[in-house]
Amino acid sequence: MKILMLFALLSGAASMAQGLPVCSDRDAKAAADEKALSYFRKQGEIFHPARVLKKHNTSRHKEVASYVKFGEKRYSIFTLVDTDCYARFIKRTRQGD
Repeated sequence: MKILMLFALLSGAASMAQGLPVCSDRDAKAAADEKALSYFRKQGEIFHPARVLKKHNTSRHKEVASYVKFGEKRYSIFTLVDTDCYARFIKRTRQGD
């Protein structure tokens, strides 16, 4: 038991020592929602909370889905959020078609 705790502490310290930036899920969702709304000139609205769909282990990027309503149409906007919480557009789908 003590060995496992020591290993966990050392592996956490190693990643902290490398200084790898991390974007939390909450920040990634906020960045994705902001990027999604930017395509609708801020007239759209979020109708469902964003979801982190995938976390890429090698690049530490996260795929996030945002759900935007614009008029009567609803869209799913998919973005890739990097470790600096910068969202990059991947694709858009319209729901209910």
